[in-house]
This record gives sequence, C-alpha cells and structure tokens, in this order.
Amino acid sequence: MTMPAGTHRGRTRLGLLALCLSASLAAFFAASAAAWAEEPRVDCVVEPAQKLKIGSATLGILKSVPVNRGATVNAGDIIARLDSSVEEANVALSRAQAESTASIEAQQTRVELYKRRLDRQNQLSKGIVTQEKLDQVEADYEIGRRDLQTEILKHKLNGIELQRAEAQLELRMIRSPIRGIVTERLMSAGEFVRQDSAIFTLVQLDPLYVEAYLPVSRWKEIALGLPATVTLDQPIGGSYEAKVSVVDQVFDAASGTFGVRLELPNPDFKLPGGQRCKVTFPLSPGGPVATALPPGTK
Repeated sequence: MTMPAGTHRGRTRLGLLALCLSASLAAFFAASAAAWAEEPRVDCVVEPAQKLKIGSATLGILKSVPVNRGATVNAGDIIARLDSSVEEANVALSRAQAESTASIEAQQTRVELYKRRLDRQNQLSKGIVTQEKLDQVEADYEIGRRDLQTEILKHKLNGIELQRAEAQLELRMIRSPIRGIVTERLMSAGEFVRQDSAIFTLVQLDPLYVEAYLPVSRWKEIALGLPATVTLDQPIGGSYEAKVSVVDQVFDAASGTFGVRLELPNPDFKLPGGQRCKVTFPLSPGGPVATALPPGTK
C-alpha cells in the first residue's frame, strides 16, 4: 500500500524533531553534569577569632613592658607590670604572720599546764582543796581552751589576709588572657595607667574564623559541623579544611542571604587573618551554591 507523500513528510518531520529533542536533553544533562563536577565556591573573609584591648584593673605607673609588637604570647604570660613595691611589702608581712605558729604553740602549752593542775586538784581529797580553789582551776582551764581556739582562728585569718595581699599584688601584673599575637603596644614603661587605658591589642589566630554569606535557599543544607574547604587568595594561597561552627538564625532580607562561620585550625600561626578567600561546601541535591558577598561589600 502506497502512503500519501504528505503523510511521509510529516513522519519525517516528527522523527527529526524527536532526534533534536533527544540531542537537546543530552546536551542539557551533559551541561548539568559539568556544572555538578565543578565545586561551588563562596566568597569569604578570614578573621582572627578574637581581637582584644588589654588594660589594667588598677591605677598605677607601668614598671616594665617586656613584650612588643609581633610577639607571640601564651595565656597567663605576664606582658606588663605596674609598680608594686607597696603590694610586695604587704605580701611579705602577711606571709610572715600567716606562717608563724608561735602564739598557738604558746597557748597549747598553757592549756596543758591548766589541764595538769586541774587533774592534780581532782585527785586531792575534798577536805584539803576548797571548792573555790577547784572552781578557779577549772575556770583557768576553760579560758585557756577558748584562748587556744582564738589563736587558731587568728592564724586562719592571717592566711586569708595573705591571700588578699597576694591578690592585690596579682592585680599589678598584666597577663595575657589568650594565646595569640601582640599587634599593638600602646604604652611604655613609666606611663600612668588608668582603668580605661589600653596597653596592648592582642589577636587570637587559632582558630581563625571564616565568615561567609550564602543565599537563603541553601539554609537547610548548612549544618553545624559540616566540613568545607577554604581556599585562600594570593599571596598566601593553599586550601585548608574547616568546619561550620555558626549558622545564623536570622536572614538578611535586603540581600536574601544568611551568615555562616567556620573554624579554621591554625595552631602554628602560619596563616594570617584579615584576608579574602573562597569556601567550598559539599555538593548537595539542591544544586551549586551561588556566590554571595556579605551585605554592603562591593
């Protein structure tokens, strides 16, 4: 049976259309696969975990400032001292009083004497020792015991006074609260320190905080502890592993983004803060993460 020429041409067109559609779908899926093969990267900034202005809890004259800009300090290190001659003398006096037990030992001897006297009086017959004499000996013994308790209490108070004097001396020592680096030294020995004066600026570089902003469409895909790769801009360069430590619970409505903080270990302080970077999050079924700068960043 011979088909009409028009029908044959129509089927040919349908076949060509199907082939074109198949080729388009193949191209689309190939492009999607290529897009998924490329890891999504988000702009970010690497910052110190803390930036502290270090001052003094008391007024005084700076006696020494042993560290300078660029120095690495550990938590608890003395980085400055105020003049403490008076406080040191108070500590010496309080320590001598706290360590002395002479008054306690003397009172213990008296109590033992009163106890022996009382025992002798009790061994004598009532006809020989009057009741008045016996009452006097018992009273002496009881008073001696109470005086001993008073001396023990004084000794404890001397120990507390020593602790107070040592605390006052400790206030004259400026210690670093963190392990970090001195970025500024604002005062020198001989200057007067007020309670609102800053002596140093310290930064904590371990860990570093990586701050990034992502579109709100990715909010459900970013969780605490999620690993990511941070690639630093030149001249530092290199890629480093970090983990998500903060996911903002409030969106920025103007830009349609939310903030994410990652912690980047930096135990040797090899990586400086204050630099731009790219962060790569694991690929997810929702598609690549769009690049977004923090609100207000050009």
